[in-house]
Amino acid sequence: MYRKRINTKERDNTLTCLEDEIEKFREELGIEDKMTEIKIFEVWNSCVGETIAKFAVPVGLRKNKLMVSVENAVWRFELSNRKEEIIIKLNTSLKNIKNKKSVKDIIFV
Repeated sequence: MYRKRINTKERDNTLTCLEDEIEKFREELGIEDKMTEIKIFEVWNSCVGETIAKFAVPVGLRKNKLMVSVENAVWRFELSNRKEEIIIKLNTSLKNIKNKKSVKDIIFV
């Protein structure tokens, strides 16, 4: 279990926002990328539409590159042509849910 000692001398009896404290905690644990990945999985269908979602599924996020499993080469070609559009929609959805991370590239596999 991860435990960090709190230096009480650093705290100067000021109030801090709980949301800010939770954000710092998530950054210290290094789970921000995983949280972004989960959010992408949640918004994928609404960003690409049901038809594309049947043939393309996000599988992971590595260094702001989204890996998407595609059923065949025809869909891979079509999605490669729409890559920028999909990135914009995903990042817009991530900003709407107050996520700091963004998708820079999509790799279709």
